[in-house]
Amino acid sequence: MKNGICTLVDVVIIDPTHVDLLPRFCTIQGFVAFDAAQAKKRSYRNRHSTNQFLPFTIEIFGCLHKQANVFLHECANVIWSLKGPKDLPLFVLVNFLHQRISITVQRMQACSILSWVVVIGLATSQLPPL
Repeated sequence: MKNGICTLVDVVIIDPTHVDLLPRFCTIQGFVAFDAAQAKKRSYRNRHSTNQFLPFTIEIFGCLHKQANVFLHECANVIWSLKGPKDLPLFVLVNFLHQRISITVQRMQACSILSWVVVIGLATSQLPPL
């Protein structure tokens, strides 16, 4: 909360290698994240709220949308001012937060793939032999 205004954060994780997104992904780094953020803004546009809206969009390979990056820096600033050792540069904390987000997304993706492998393995093991 800043100046009595809450920030509503909508997290979007997008795969830029999807067939429909691939041409845009290949042109400009972060364009797919930017595009997804714009779509979220349009979907929230008609909601009347006193809250600030932030589409936190991240591509599965770690590229953040500009607003998400600014928000990450603000979070790091708050953490650093409250708990951070003053001899540690702020950018180290920002990099750490970005790494944690990227690693979490990669883990989530690995779990998703692993669950599909298990499902496919179970399905094929129950098929009658040819």
